Amino acid sequence: MKLKDKIAIVTGGARGIGKGISEAMSKEGAKIIVVDRSERRGQEAVADLQRTGDVLFRKVDVTNSSEILPLVEEICGKLGRIDILVNNAGIAHPEKFLEGEEQNWDRMISVNLKGVILFTRAVLAGMVQRKYGKIINIASVAAVIAYPGQVVYSASKGGVIAFTRSIASEMAAHHVNVNAICPGFTETPGTTRQRELLPDYFQKLEKSIPWGRSGRPEDVGRLAVFLASDDSEYMTGQCIVLDGGAAGV
Repeated sequence: MKLKDKIAIVTGGARGIGKGISEAMSKEGAKIIVVDRSERRGQEAVADLQRTGDVLFRKVDVTNSSEILPLVEEICGKLGRIDILVNNAGIAHPEKFLEGEEQNWDRMISVNLKGVILFTRAVLAGMVQRKYGKIINIASVAAVIAYPGQVVYSASKGGVIAFTRSIASEMAAHHVNVNAICPGFTETPGTTRQRELLPDYFQKLEKSIPWGRSGRPEDVGRLAVFLASDDSEYMTGQCIVLDGGAAGV
Protein backbone atom coordinates (compact mmCIF):
# COMPACT_ATOMS: atom_id res chain seq x y z
CA MET A 1 0.00 0.00 0.00
CA LYS A 2 1.43 3.34 -1.09
CA LEU A 3 -0.03 5.37 1.80
CA LYS A 4 -0.04 2.86 4.64
CA ASP A 5 -0.52 4.57 8.03
CA LYS A 6 -0.44 8.08 6.54
CA ILE A 7 -2.81 10.69 7.99
CA ALA A 8 -4.66 12.67 5.31
CA ILE A 9 -7.13 15.55 5.42
CA VAL A 10 -9.34 15.96 2.34
CA THR A 11 -11.40 19.15 2.23
CA GLY A 12 -14.68 18.91 0.35
CA GLY A 13 -14.12 15.19 0.68
CA ALA A 14 -17.74 14.14 1.02
CA ARG A 15 -18.73 14.11 -2.65
CA GLY A 16 -17.52 14.38 -6.22
CA ILE A 17 -13.78 14.68 -6.80
CA GLY A 18 -13.10 14.96 -3.09
CA LYS A 19 -14.85 11.69 -2.34
CA GLY A 20 -12.97 10.03 -5.20
CA ILE A 21 -9.69 11.18 -3.66
CA SER A 22 -10.75 10.09 -0.17
CA GLU A 23 -11.65 6.62 -1.44
CA ALA A 24 -8.47 6.19 -3.48
CA MET A 25 -6.23 7.21 -0.57
CA SER A 26 -8.17 5.06 1.88
CA LYS A 27 -7.70 2.02 -0.35
CA GLU A 28 -3.97 2.68 -0.26
CA GLY A 29 -3.90 2.54 3.54
CA ALA A 30 -4.27 6.18 4.59
CA LYS A 31 -6.41 7.27 7.52
CA ILE A 32 -8.76 9.90 6.05
CA ILE A 33 -10.31 12.90 7.74
CA VAL A 34 -13.11 14.07 5.46
CA VAL A 35 -13.80 17.78 5.85
CA ASP A 36 -17.06 19.25 4.60
CA ARG A 37 -19.40 22.03 5.65
CA SER A 38 -22.45 19.75 5.40
CA GLU A 39 -23.03 17.41 8.33
CA ARG A 40 -25.42 15.27 6.30
CA ARG A 41 -23.08 14.86 3.32
CA GLY A 42 -20.14 14.17 5.58
CA GLN A 43 -21.84 11.46 7.60
CA GLU A 44 -23.21 9.79 4.46
CA ALA A 45 -19.77 9.81 2.86
CA VAL A 46 -18.09 8.33 5.91
CA ALA A 47 -20.70 5.58 6.15
CA ASP A 48 -19.92 4.69 2.53
CA LEU A 49 -16.14 5.13 2.69
CA GLN A 50 -15.57 3.16 5.88
CA ARG A 51 -15.91 -0.02 3.83
CA THR A 52 -12.55 0.88 2.22
CA GLY A 53 -10.67 1.85 5.37
CA ASP A 54 -10.36 4.18 8.34
CA VAL A 55 -12.35 7.37 7.68
CA LEU A 56 -13.52 10.17 9.99
CA PHE A 57 -15.66 13.24 9.32
CA ARG A 58 -15.32 16.75 10.68
CA LYS A 59 -17.58 19.67 9.85
CA VAL A 60 -15.40 22.68 9.04
CA ASP A 61 -15.78 25.86 7.03
CA VAL A 62 -12.53 26.17 5.07
CA THR A 63 -12.87 29.96 4.94
CA ASN A 64 -12.77 30.25 8.73
CA SER A 65 -9.41 29.84 10.45
CA SER A 66 -11.14 29.63 13.85
CA GLU A 67 -12.62 26.31 12.68
CA ILE A 68 -9.54 25.06 10.82
CA LEU A 69 -7.00 25.50 13.63
CA PRO A 70 -8.92 23.49 16.26
CA LEU A 71 -9.28 20.63 13.77
CA VAL A 72 -5.55 20.59 13.04
CA GLU A 73 -4.80 20.68 16.77
CA GLU A 74 -7.25 17.83 17.38
CA ILE A 75 -5.80 15.60 14.67
CA CYS A 76 -2.22 16.26 15.72
CA GLY A 77 -3.15 15.67 19.36
CA LYS A 78 -4.95 12.38 18.70
CA LEU A 79 -2.99 10.97 15.78
CA GLY A 80 0.36 12.71 16.23
CA ARG A 81 0.69 14.41 12.86
CA ILE A 82 -0.80 15.29 9.48
CA ASP A 83 1.07 13.80 6.53
CA ILE A 84 -1.18 14.82 3.64
CA LEU A 85 -3.48 17.74 2.95
CA VAL A 86 -5.73 17.78 -0.10
CA ASN A 87 -7.25 21.23 -0.65
CA ASN A 88 -10.22 20.18 -2.75
CA ALA A 89 -13.15 22.24 -1.42
CA GLY A 90 -14.41 24.57 -4.14
CA ILE A 91 -17.50 26.17 -5.61
CA ALA A 92 -18.51 27.64 -8.97
CA HIS A 93 -21.18 30.11 -10.10
CA PRO A 94 -21.28 30.00 -13.91
CA GLU A 95 -22.41 33.43 -15.09
CA LYS A 96 -21.64 36.09 -17.66
CA PHE A 97 -19.17 38.51 -16.12
CA LEU A 98 -21.23 41.67 -16.68
CA GLU A 99 -24.22 39.95 -15.11
CA GLY A 100 -22.28 38.51 -12.18
CA GLU A 101 -23.01 39.30 -8.56
CA GLU A 102 -20.33 40.49 -6.17
CA GLN A 103 -21.49 38.15 -3.42
CA ASN A 104 -20.88 35.18 -5.72
CA TRP A 105 -17.40 36.46 -6.52
CA ASP A 106 -16.57 36.94 -2.86
CA ARG A 107 -17.71 33.44 -2.01
CA MET A 108 -15.80 31.79 -4.87
CA ILE A 109 -12.57 33.58 -4.05
CA SER A 110 -13.00 32.90 -0.35
CA VAL A 111 -13.63 29.15 -0.72
CA ASN A 112 -11.49 28.40 -3.77
CA LEU A 113 -8.41 30.46 -2.88
CA LYS A 114 -8.50 31.76 0.67
CA GLY A 115 -9.55 28.33 1.96
CA VAL A 116 -6.49 26.77 0.31
CA ILE A 117 -4.21 29.38 1.85
CA LEU A 118 -5.68 29.08 5.36
CA PHE A 119 -5.63 25.29 5.51
CA THR A 120 -2.11 25.12 4.08
CA ARG A 121 -0.79 27.53 6.67
CA ALA A 122 -2.49 25.58 9.45
CA VAL A 123 -0.74 22.28 8.63
CA LEU A 124 2.66 23.55 7.52
CA ALA A 125 4.26 24.11 10.92
CA GLY A 126 4.10 20.42 11.77
CA MET A 127 5.25 19.37 8.32
CA VAL A 128 8.21 21.73 8.42
CA GLN A 129 9.18 20.47 11.87
CA ARG A 130 9.16 16.86 10.66
CA LYS A 131 10.62 17.74 7.26
CA TYR A 132 7.86 15.78 5.57
CA GLY A 133 4.52 16.64 4.09
CA LYS A 134 2.41 16.35 0.96
CA ILE A 135 0.03 19.13 -0.05
CA ILE A 136 -2.19 18.68 -3.10
CA ASN A 137 -4.28 21.58 -4.33
CA ILE A 138 -7.19 20.96 -6.70
CA ALA A 139 -7.22 23.76 -9.27
CA SER A 140 -8.97 23.46 -12.64
CA VAL A 141 -8.27 23.36 -16.35
CA ALA A 142 -10.32 26.57 -16.36
CA ALA A 143 -7.25 28.24 -14.85
CA VAL A 144 -5.23 27.61 -18.01
CA ILE A 145 -7.90 27.63 -20.75
CA ALA A 146 -10.44 30.42 -21.23
CA TYR A 147 -14.06 29.42 -20.71
CA PRO A 148 -16.91 31.92 -21.08
CA GLY A 149 -19.06 32.23 -18.00
CA GLN A 150 -16.20 31.21 -15.70
CA VAL A 151 -14.24 34.45 -15.37
CA VAL A 152 -14.01 34.81 -11.59
CA TYR A 153 -13.94 31.05 -11.03
CA SER A 154 -11.00 30.85 -13.43
CA ALA A 155 -9.28 33.71 -11.62
CA SER A 156 -9.68 31.97 -8.26
CA LYS A 157 -8.25 28.71 -9.62
CA GLY A 158 -5.45 30.61 -11.34
CA GLY A 159 -4.62 31.96 -7.91
CA VAL A 160 -4.42 28.39 -6.63
CA ILE A 161 -1.81 27.59 -9.28
CA ALA A 162 0.25 30.68 -8.43
CA PHE A 163 0.01 29.89 -4.73
CA THR A 164 1.05 26.28 -5.35
CA ARG A 165 4.17 27.25 -7.24
CA SER A 166 5.19 29.94 -4.79
CA ILE A 167 4.67 27.97 -1.58
CA ALA A 168 6.34 24.93 -3.14
CA SER A 169 9.44 27.04 -3.70
CA GLU A 170 9.47 28.16 -0.07
CA MET A 171 8.83 24.68 1.30
CA ALA A 172 11.26 22.70 -0.85
CA ALA A 173 14.11 23.22 1.62
CA HIS A 174 11.89 21.63 4.28
CA HIS A 175 11.07 18.62 2.05
CA VAL A 176 7.38 19.47 1.91
CA ASN A 177 5.94 18.74 -1.55
CA VAL A 178 3.23 21.05 -2.89
CA ASN A 179 1.57 20.25 -6.23
CA ALA A 180 -1.71 20.96 -7.97
CA ILE A 181 -4.09 18.97 -10.15
CA CYS A 182 -6.12 20.75 -12.84
CA PRO A 183 -9.05 18.47 -13.70
CA GLY A 184 -11.00 18.98 -16.88
CA PHE A 185 -14.70 18.19 -17.16
CA THR A 186 -15.35 15.54 -14.51
CA GLU A 187 -18.51 13.60 -13.69
CA THR A 188 -19.76 14.70 -10.27
CA PRO A 189 -23.23 15.11 -8.72
CA GLY A 190 -23.16 18.75 -9.86
CA THR A 191 -22.29 18.02 -13.47
CA THR A 192 -24.80 15.16 -13.54
CA ARG A 193 -27.57 17.66 -12.80
CA GLN A 194 -26.23 20.00 -15.48
CA ARG A 195 -26.11 17.13 -17.98
CA GLU A 196 -29.80 16.44 -17.37
CA LEU A 197 -30.61 20.06 -18.15
CA LEU A 198 -28.31 20.40 -21.18
CA PRO A 199 -27.86 16.92 -22.70
CA ASP A 200 -26.91 18.15 -26.19
CA TYR A 201 -24.20 20.46 -24.86
CA PHE A 202 -22.58 17.78 -22.74
CA GLN A 203 -22.71 15.22 -25.52
CA LYS A 204 -20.83 17.68 -27.72
CA LEU A 205 -18.40 18.39 -24.89
CA GLU A 206 -17.57 14.72 -24.43
CA LYS A 207 -16.99 14.26 -28.16
CA SER A 208 -14.37 17.01 -28.01
CA ILE A 209 -12.27 15.04 -25.50
CA PRO A 210 -9.63 12.99 -27.36
CA TRP A 211 -9.76 10.17 -24.79
CA GLY A 212 -13.41 9.67 -25.66
CA ARG A 213 -15.01 10.22 -22.28
CA SER A 214 -15.28 12.75 -19.50
CA GLY A 215 -13.21 12.48 -16.34
CA ARG A 216 -14.25 10.55 -13.26
CA PRO A 217 -13.47 11.23 -9.60
CA GLU A 218 -11.40 8.05 -9.46
CA ASP A 219 -9.13 9.43 -12.21
CA VAL A 220 -8.25 12.37 -9.97
CA GLY A 221 -8.00 10.02 -7.00
CA ARG A 222 -5.31 7.89 -8.64
CA LEU A 223 -3.22 10.95 -9.50
CA ALA A 224 -3.67 12.31 -5.97
CA VAL A 225 -2.38 9.01 -4.56
CA PHE A 226 0.76 9.33 -6.69
CA LEU A 227 1.35 12.91 -5.54
CA ALA A 228 0.78 11.90 -1.91
CA SER A 229 3.11 8.91 -2.10
CA ASP A 230 6.88 8.65 -1.96
CA ASP A 231 6.83 7.95 -5.72
CA SER A 232 6.61 11.73 -6.22
CA GLU A 233 9.35 12.59 -3.70
CA TYR A 234 11.25 14.80 -6.20
CA MET A 235 8.18 16.50 -7.67
CA THR A 236 7.07 19.84 -6.32
CA GLY A 237 5.57 23.07 -7.65
CA GLN A 238 3.85 21.26 -10.53
CA CYS A 239 0.35 21.81 -11.89
CA ILE A 240 -0.85 18.72 -13.75
CA VAL A 241 -3.71 18.98 -16.25
CA LEU A 242 -5.92 15.88 -16.15
CA ASP A 243 -8.51 16.20 -18.92
CA GLY A 244 -8.19 13.32 -21.36
CA GLY A 245 -6.08 15.44 -23.72
CA ALA A 246 -8.63 18.21 -24.28
CA ALA A 247 -6.27 21.03 -23.34
CA GLY A 248 -3.80 19.89 -25.96
CA VAL A 249 -6.13 20.26 -28.95
